[in-house]
Amino acid sequence: MNILVVNDDGVHAIGIEKLALKLRKYGEVVVCGPDTGRSASGHSIMLHAPLSFKFLEKKNDINWYTTNGMPADCVRLSVALLEKPFDIVFSGINNGLNIGTDIIYSGTVAAAREAQIEGIPSVAISTDFDSFEIVDQELDKLLEFIFKNHLYHKSYVLNVNFPNSKFKSSLGYKACKQGIKSFMPKFGQNENKEYIEIGSTISYDNREDTDVYLSNKGYITFVPLQVEQTLIPMVDQLKKIEELD
Repeated sequence: MNILVVNDDGVHAIGIEKLALKLRKYGEVVVCGPDTGRSASGHSIMLHAPLSFKFLEKKNDINWYTTNGMPADCVRLSVALLEKPFDIVFSGINNGLNIGTDIIYSGTVAAAREAQIEGIPSVAISTDFDSFEIVDQELDKLLEFIFKNHLYHKSYVLNVNFPNSKFKSSLGYKACKQGIKSFMPKFGQNENKEYIEIGSTISYDNREDTDVYLSNKGYITFVPLQVEQTLIPMVDQLKKIEELD
């Protein structure tokens, strides 16, 4: 397989290297990461400024590239400029969970979503902040499970999250739906009278079939996501209004 590995924490982040090295047993790996951290960049792309795309080095039989663009640009540039058809894109391993509404802000998930837009199966993987001990213990088994069961397909993004950092090992795997995390940010002013976020109050989904709940119970969660976001039943409701039909 031709495997592309991208992320949003930057090309020198610990998570992307761990992932790329483990994926070598499944095919030829190419890495492209942003030249600096782009966390919480969502699905933004660089449209109004020149994009760089530079070869960094060949290390451990992996070609490493970087760009000044966003995580989604890592996919766009690699697919467009490198002379190989990628069979799958892995994004991560993100330093921070991407569960519930984190998905909306996540550059990690957005990069995987960009792959789906371009017709390539993709997997996004995240762990809790600075929680790489569980990654070291379970990543091999997790990747083997994904490949053995062919859990990837071009019709969806597979969003995978390790459990909350209070767990040193997982209780197993759970397929589930995206949950809700509600954020109530708090802002303060700096010496220049500019506002900066100084914290937030977060409420967590308590529905037992969601990634938010199951991550907090110790499971590695699998959520299939899609680019299509239309709420189909609501379309039918709107069509009952004569002017909208």
